[in-house]
Amino acid sequence: MNGKHSRWKGLLAVAVGVTALSACSMATLGPARPIDPGETQVVVAPAAMRVGRGSKPYVGPQLELGGRVGLTDSVDLGARLWLPLPGYTFDSRIALRKAKNNHGLDLALQPGLSYLYVPGGSDNDAPLHIGTVSLPLLIGWNLGGGNQVTVTPKLVDLIAVDTSTYGQTAQLVTAGATVGFVWQVTRQFALVPEVGLGWLVLGSQAGFGTEFGVNGSAAQLSLGLLFGGHKEPAQTCVPTLEPVSPL
Repeated sequence: MNGKHSRWKGLLAVAVGVTALSACSMATLGPARPIDPGETQVVVAPAAMRVGRGSKPYVGPQLELGGRVGLTDSVDLGARLWLPLPGYTFDSRIALRKAKNNHGLDLALQPGLSYLYVPGGSDNDAPLHIGTVSLPLLIGWNLGGGNQVTVTPKLVDLIAVDTSTYGQTAQLVTAGATVGFVWQVTRQFALVPEVGLGWLVLGSQAGFGTEFGVNGSAAQLSLGLLFGGHKEPAQTCVPTLEPVSPL
């Protein structure tokens, strides 16, 4: 049982670093305001991440695919798939403040839920199921032309469940932030380079990090590609005068 317990804690330690910036959607990948009501947006975001593991940090690629739909002027809904591990994220972006004429400060909340599946090892160990609740605060400074600098502090509450005979659970809290730039190349396409950092601040597992050389820290560099999300400007038609026939 001790061997099983140690394997589970080791797997949990690595999974937390991965989850801290990925499956719980630590990446923001967008401005601090919902997309336009009735519109949809597709998100593609290749990234690289680093998880602190003492002298041998984990470094690897990742990919996020997802979409959003605008419900009202102040609310939208989003979903993402995270790879290579199958992770799923669902969130809602809720505007608290929208700058007028795209100049000034935008504020929004983006509460979300996520699920990450970590498969067992070659010795038929049971998989690990990880669920999270996250609460980011999106802060965006508009630069005009749809461009925006974003800073997003966030907290993530994570619960991990081992489904083996020795089933165990752990609750962990991660704090982090992302900094990004929304470059609105065209009205329906934007590039969003972004960097994110996360730290484990509270865990129910005694000795977390010290026993496995994992300090719970992670870093992520992403490049978001956003397609759609904006209404086309309404076209105004100027009525023409019909020629008057001479009497």
